[in-house]
Amino acid sequence: MSSILRRPYLGPRVRGLRIKELPRDKLISLAYANTLDEFLNILKSTHYSITLDRLTRENISELRRNLVKNYLDTVRSIFLSSGRDAKNAILLSLKYFEYENIRNLAIAIKAGKNPEDYILWEPLEFTRRRHIIAGLLGVKNIEEIEERLRNLKHPAYKAFQLSSKYGEEKLSIFLDRQWLEDISTSPVVEKDQSLRALVADLREYFNTLIAVRSRVWGLTEELEELIIGKPSPAVLSAVRDPPARFLEVAQSSVWGKILVEQVAESPTLENIATAMDNIYPAYVRRLADIYMSRFSEFSLGALVAHLEYLKAEITTLIRAASLLAEGVPMEKRKKIFEALAR
Repeated sequence: MSSILRRPYLGPRVRGLRIKELPRDKLISLAYANTLDEFLNILKSTHYSITLDRLTRENISELRRNLVKNYLDTVRSIFLSSGRDAKNAILLSLKYFEYENIRNLAIAIKAGKNPEDYILWEPLEFTRRRHIIAGLLGVKNIEEIEERLRNLKHPAYKAFQLSSKYGEEKLSIFLDRQWLEDISTSPVVEKDQSLRALVADLREYFNTLIAVRSRVWGLTEELEELIIGKPSPAVLSAVRDPPARFLEVAQSSVWGKILVEQVAESPTLENIATAMDNIYPAYVRRLADIYMSRFSEFSLGALVAHLEYLKAEITTLIRAASLLAEGVPMEKRKKIFEALAR
């Protein structure tokens, strides 16, 4: 049965997600704002319902809560009117926030701050996974987080294992890796062709990012342990070939074309590693277009691809505001967000 017959309600909702995306000129204006006041004024002129009267370095966390709440309101409206498979796909997408909360809890513990100030409870209440993060409260160090996750049988403990072995500063990227490995084995992904294809595309990107990073870290011999599944030609090229040759191989992929545009003038390994981090929002925006065309707006792959881009959009806005609050120069900010501005 085609996805149109199986989910006739989904097409208009996926098209509605496309309408929710910020226009390119608005996104550029926000990324390149000169002051936090200017940023907030532009943001308030969009569909984002921001309740802040003033944006300062001290209340960036409130901006984050506002943006995530807005995202969840959008997701909830689709979830409540969807069938079981679409609901499962949405819950799968929201699992990211579980890993994000674990990441933020670890950051707070390392900084000697109160973890509860960094936790976003609303996504966990939506997914009925509040108990996972609640079970981590009261820990005193990173090792204890790993131990409790293991006791909870939560796969995120593997990210802490890797960071313990290869360096705590790598925990964030290992959590991203584990999130993707976690959703890769979900029954809803295994049953749906469009979701399998989407997760495979995301896995290829993340594996290549890790491969490039492993070369910077001097961990290429450990590649099989660090990536998810078997290495693709692009992944192998990332650890073996000169940067210019790797870019030739990568150009056959969607993310590779974006990457080449970013580093063409100076294709050093360090520049490639930095650009791989920065291109993700632009990459998933293109994936959303591709999955609409390849599988139609009635497919679970198109739904999750659009949700992933909207999530990347709010992450971009939070990052833009944070960099502005930290006084990062305009030229550096332009480099970070250049892929989205094209």
